[in-house]
Amino acid sequence: MRFDEFDARLSRLLRALPDGTIAELTDGMIAWWGGARTVYAWIGDGGRDQPGARELDLADDWGQFHDWLAAWIDEPRFSTRPEKLGRDTAQTDA
Repeated sequence: MRFDEFDARLSRLLRALPDGTIAELTDGMIAWWGGARTVYAWIGDGGRDQPGARELDLADDWGQFHDWLAAWIDEPRFSTRPEKLGRDTAQTDA
């Protein structure tokens, strides 16, 4: 599976789920629908220099996570977050 195939499948899933739904990709990697695209991020405490979540360009790291995420997409795990996640401003909710 190529990254663009994974991204398209995950994006379809996330768009079909309620706002605030998070794809739990690994113990430290999540994704959510940002309104115009799927946003990937590392979470957790990265120390004082990188607290909280930081966005990830998964396309660049696809080779490292390919096997794990190709299996994940067949048995996805999701959770919900009560706080509103960042949404791209290019697209509005309809």
